[in-house]
Amino acid sequence: MQKNKKQFYIAELNMGIDGLEDYSDHSGPFTLSKARNIMERLMKGNDPWVNPYAMAIRGPRHSNRDGHNTEFYSNREDR
Repeated sequence: MQKNKKQFYIAELNMGIDGLEDYSDHSGPFTLSKARNIMERLMKGNDPWVNPYAMAIRGPRHSNRDGHNTEFYSNREDR
């Protein structure tokens, strides 16, 4: 996987009783570093229409640090 390719999206997560039910792409494609910068601005923003905790970075499937296959990425570089 190349992190410099524009293949990462800001996705809005639709949570239900059993966990993640669906997601929809909010914006993108971006590089991973650009997507992380956008997520940082969403976390600091005061827009009442955007719930930053229901947003995530979505990209190509990979194994996370726990060994699970996922398509969601951390918004922090150290994870």
